[in-house]
Amino acid sequence: MRTQTKYEEIILGEIRTLPPLVLPQAVKMLRSLREGVKSAARHKSTADTERTGFCGVWKDDRPANEIIADITAHRSGYGRRKVDL
Repeated sequence: MRTQTKYEEIILGEIRTLPPLVLPQAVKMLRSLREGVKSAARHKSTADTERTGFCGVWKDDRPANEIIADITAHRSGYGRRKVDL
């Protein structure tokens, strides 16, 4: 059997050391991994353009000091505490 990459050789080496009893579980894990990669690839194009962390893409043409002032002015506080940051 010819392998395409070094990782394939590593994976095959690891699989060959598994007891036959766990091979069906290994197959399920590999298939699940493959499906996860396919699913991520389908959603990647929109996900890359819609987020840059937890809150999404920041779109604003204002200068930084104006944005900071706006954020500071609109803070509601946590539990009505007065917090200066």
